[in-house]
Amino acid sequence: MIYLGLNNEEKDQRIVNYCAAANLDKVFVLSPAKFRFGCSFANHEHIEWAEIILYKFFYRLLQEINSRTLLVINECLRTQNRYDLTYNCIRHFLNQTEHQLIFQYLPMIEEAEDFMILFDFDTRSRWKREKFNVELLAESQIQMKPVTISFHPYLIETDSETKGAYQKEKERLISTIGLKDPHTIPRNLYLMSGKTKLFHVGIDSLFGDESYYIGRNNRFKLSNLQIYKEMAYPHTPYTVFEFCHNFIDFADFLTLSGQTSLTVLTTDLKVDNWYLERYQKWTERLADVTTGLQQQERVGCGA
Repeated sequence: MIYLGLNNEEKDQRIVNYCAAANLDKVFVLSPAKFRFGCSFANHEHIEWAEIILYKFFYRLLQEINSRTLLVINECLRTQNRYDLTYNCIRHFLNQTEHQLIFQYLPMIEEAEDFMILFDFDTRSRWKREKFNVELLAESQIQMKPVTISFHPYLIETDSETKGAYQKEKERLISTIGLKDPHTIPRNLYLMSGKTKLFHVGIDSLFGDESYYIGRNNRFKLSNLQIYKEMAYPHTPYTVFEFCHNFIDFADFLTLSGQTSLTVLTTDLKVDNWYLERYQKWTERLADVTTGLQQQERVGCGA
């Protein structure tokens, strides 16, 4: 069974209900540490994502997982590589029991194909070479609470000095890019709008004294800004100071914060618009995947 969009309390309730109905003895929860949640079932054990491939955990779980065991795969969509070593280890565990619950807040990292990793878990990889196909998804049981992400840009104008410095840095980066990753250019240019955005953050923030921000690093030493790679987030609305470059970091942030509507600080520099458009297209892909999964869910319910 694949559950999408649930919070921690809802996940725990699904586990308790499943174990009671199936009269199970043990629960193993496979989960990255930052997504770990309290499990009410008395006999449970958490296995951290990084531990799954370690021999001392891998071979022990192969011995201990049996027909009276529930395997919980929680927020384990960590790479787009469908044949990742950790995924292969999880598949071995799944062969030891028919009881599994798969929890994921968002159904993808970057593309629709990412969902097929979860689909493989739920179907014992019988279609591991097939691409994302709404009709094929009927082979799996999927329940979801749709998550819709929206961005609300707040435009900040830059001065002529900033525009001039931006153009010079852009020309320098392009002339020296050589064989480097071309995404090095937007990554570096994006840093240049930070000082302009800084005037709208802090005690004099246009969004109130209690505003919180999310950014790729805290180079400005702001007490009310957290970075994407931090382990945990309080459940409070954030304004996007800047987007992270990797979609998985943003997906993690959304999963941990539970926030779906975000104000985004953006300047009139082209790189800010490039990042905003990049993430708007990402939300469109997410919406398309959600629509496809909802179609399958309705078919599964006989609608």
